[in-house]
Amino acid sequence: MDEHYQEKISLDFLAEHFFISKYYLTRVFREQFGVSISSYLMNRRVTKAKYMLRFSNEKIKTIGYKCGLGEPHYFSRVFRQMEGMSPLEYREKWEK
Repeated sequence: MDEHYQEKISLDFLAEHFFISKYYLTRVFREQFGVSISSYLMNRRVTKAKYMLRFSNEKIKTIGYKCGLGEPHYFSRVFRQMEGMSPLEYREKWEK
């Protein structure tokens, strides 16, 4: 998941890929990592977006797509929920 975080990854896909039930996968993943699969993926995507906002000159909407967060509005909403500020505010914070 760390290498393919930008792709659409569903619970059904993961369960099929590992030949186990999605319920078992969900339980074992939470036991091992302490978070749900979707939370883990979202955290990974936002972490990558933060890196790109800080160290690249890519447009914000491009970063959202490259990190698997899609449309700019959705990317901004998710980023704000997790970081307490918009992607633009985050970038400006690090430009100073």
